[in-house]
Amino acid sequence: MAGIESPFVKVRRKLVMARIEFMGQLAAFQHEDFARPLTAAGESPLLIAHHLSTIEGLALEQLRRIQAEDNPQLEVLLQLVPVSVKAVASPLTLEMVLEEMSVQRNELFSYLTRLPLDCWERPFIFASWGPRRFYQLVNMLPLHDRQHSRQLITMRSSMTR
Repeated sequence: MAGIESPFVKVRRKLVMARIEFMGQLAAFQHEDFARPLTAAGESPLLIAHHLSTIEGLALEQLRRIQAEDNPQLEVLLQLVPVSVKAVASPLTLEMVLEEMSVQRNELFSYLTRLPLDCWERPFIFASWGPRRFYQLVNMLPLHDRQHSRQLITMRSSMTR
């Protein structure tokens, strides 16, 4: 069927655009601001970037589970990974987090590009949201990046006040 984009091509564009937006917001910070807490909750730009990478790794596990099991019940990923210093086992560096983000994204793309069309319709159940389809979970990832891009914008604006 010529002219019809695959689900992967559509979501890849969204994922790339959202990540570029996030990285642009991250780049607007000074190096000394990356690791220092900039919110009352102790969040920093570096922790937010680490959070995105961690969520993407967990999402990939859940995506594989949807393909392996019949209609699995999943927890909402965003509730599983708080953006906090307590959730980090060792000190983070910008280089380490950027590498982690790149590896996670490459693994995700590698997995998604190999999926046949019918796999994108596989059902699953979110405990709090009810029945969903595979493609809906994939499409949450760029939304999550954008949410944290807005968070970085808010952090930066509060620094300039």
